[in-house]
Amino acid sequence: KIALLFGAENINAIIGWIALLFVARKMGAEAIGEFSYAMSLVGGFTFLALFGFRMAHVKRVSEGLDLGKCIGTFLSIRLFLISIMLIVFASSYWFWTSFRGKELYDITTPNLLLLVILYYVVFLLTGVIKATFSGLEQSARVAIPNVIGTSIKSGLFICTAILGWGVIWLATSQLVGIVIIFLISLWYFRDYPISKPDSETFNSYKAYALPVAAVSIFGVFKQYIDKIFIGIFWAATDVGLYFGVQRIALFIGTMALAIEEMLLPTVSKMHSKSKSIQSSIYDAERYVAMVCIPIVAMTVVWSSEIILVFISREFLPAVRILQFLALAALVKVVNRPWSVALRGSDRPDLTSIINIFSSIINIILMLILVPKQIPQLGLNDLPGMGGEGAALALLISEIVLGISLRVLCYSSLNLKPQFQFFMQLFFAIIIGAIMWQIQEAVNVERWYELFLFSALGGFLYIFLLAAVGIFSRDDFNFFWNVMNPKAMTSYVGDELTRKK
Repeated sequence: KIALLFGAENINAIIGWIALLFVARKMGAEAIGEFSYAMSLVGGFTFLALFGFRMAHVKRVSEGLDLGKCIGTFLSIRLFLISIMLIVFASSYWFWTSFRGKELYDITTPNLLLLVILYYVVFLLTGVIKATFSGLEQSARVAIPNVIGTSIKSGLFICTAILGWGVIWLATSQLVGIVIIFLISLWYFRDYPISKPDSETFNSYKAYALPVAAVSIFGVFKQYIDKIFIGIFWAATDVGLYFGVQRIALFIGTMALAIEEMLLPTVSKMHSKSKSIQSSIYDAERYVAMVCIPIVAMTVVWSSEIILVFISREFLPAVRILQFLALAALVKVVNRPWSVALRGSDRPDLTSIINIFSSIINIILMLILVPKQIPQLGLNDLPGMGGEGAALALLISEIVLGISLRVLCYSSLNLKPQFQFFMQLFFAIIIGAIMWQIQEAVNVERWYELFLFSALGGFLYIFLLAAVGIFSRDDFNFFWNVMNPKAMTSYVGDELTRKK
């Protein structure tokens, strides 16, 4: 189920990258920057619609609570919080533009913000349906609508770039894509019960959600604050450069989404039945590392070639940004099983504390590294690293989070860090060093050349793991079975045709 979500999200990332390629080459980094800045600006307010209730919904559904009451409770909460979010955003916008007479300098297209707001409203409503599917471990019903909606959205992005329709049509395409996802998800959701919420179910949700509410707030800020900071202290073009290479890092980051969607309800269900979760957490980290570590190593080594081949020459100044973001995505992915272990074992309070701590570190580092100066705070000689500073701040905060998660898992759940994981990192450094020498000696200009050398690095990495016994025949059989198209097709067909 994790493999299906990971595969589907990578298909989405590939389709999205193709669309980005057209947008980047036809419209330039400035257009991408204006669009992504608007998305981040409105997205920064979505924490008001979250407050940890999505995690609570997945948790309670996976534990077998009355499904109708769970859906009714979560839907009521989400609608109320969306209303609060819209009121706060409208008030903030009025205060900034009308009361203070300021402008949003990186947003020049009329009605862009309105389309982005509509996108997030539909996105948050769709989240109710998708969270229910996740709680029931129905990954196909999460994956298939996403692939279809993303494909349509990306096709519209390409049309926008070729026909020169402007930034407003990028936002329109984004809105159309999420509406398609919502409608398809709603079709699979049509037979699910929705009951009137009661105080007992609401209190159950509140008891789990409130300890992680702060995490939701800081998590949203962490997702958007980098682009907001770059937009404030630099120009739309700099936001576009950052956003462009960030799309490449999504190929790695999608594994974190897949783990979250399927591993959390599994661990939660096992914990509620007093079963050991150790093997699930260890296996998740080990197999995720086997997939993601070589991908990240090759991304770091061939970063300039990746940008040149897959985006455009205009984005070459963002090479270091891509390297930092790829490493941050890797740390985020291998952190996720440990985070799930705590939350699935009814210790969301611990994840809240360390997530808040790492998010504060992230924000402080961005304030130091991104701008050249902040006269209002009396800071005039700052590093001024721009996008590189934002990416470095993100990487450092993820490393701090990873160390903290493992310490807490050991002290609370007696889950020790695996020595094999550090061996995997060590061998990745060796292969990375070898490939770096090849990269300096060979001129790579075609996509197939890039794939050839990257695949060579991946095979060398697996060969080293096999030579020391970290990659076994059982592991090979596991991956072979996971990628079996017949078994995967059968699973998807069975799930989509079931009523609930």
